[in-house]
Amino acid sequence: MVAFFDFSAGVREFAQVYPVSAYVDSRGDFLICVLNAGPHEFYGRWVVSVKSGKSVDISLNVPVGKVVGVRGSLGESFTPGTTPALILTTGGGSSYILYPIVVPDVGVVNC
Repeated sequence: MVAFFDFSAGVREFAQVYPVSAYVDSRGDFLICVLNAGPHEFYGRWVVSVKSGKSVDISLNVPVGKVVGVRGSLGESFTPGTTPALILTTGGGSSYILYPIVVPDVGVVNC
């Protein structure tokens, strides 16, 4: 499965590192697949949150040219067949909305 996102508003922020797909499950666990287009290795922190206000910090270490999966849990249930929104806030303070694919168990999904 591949999800496509419209990040045209955030092209400057994600010029080198950006999410290419995202998944959540009914337990609130998530997987965000992040690509580093280079030219340098990326180390950073982002915040993933939902409209209810629940959030979690994630740390990223993404080598150049690689896709890395970042897993976490928001503790909020998601229903298959719905289109939830995750709010991604970068270390620079910019916020973007991701629309993940709801799967039965993100533990079996890989980037």
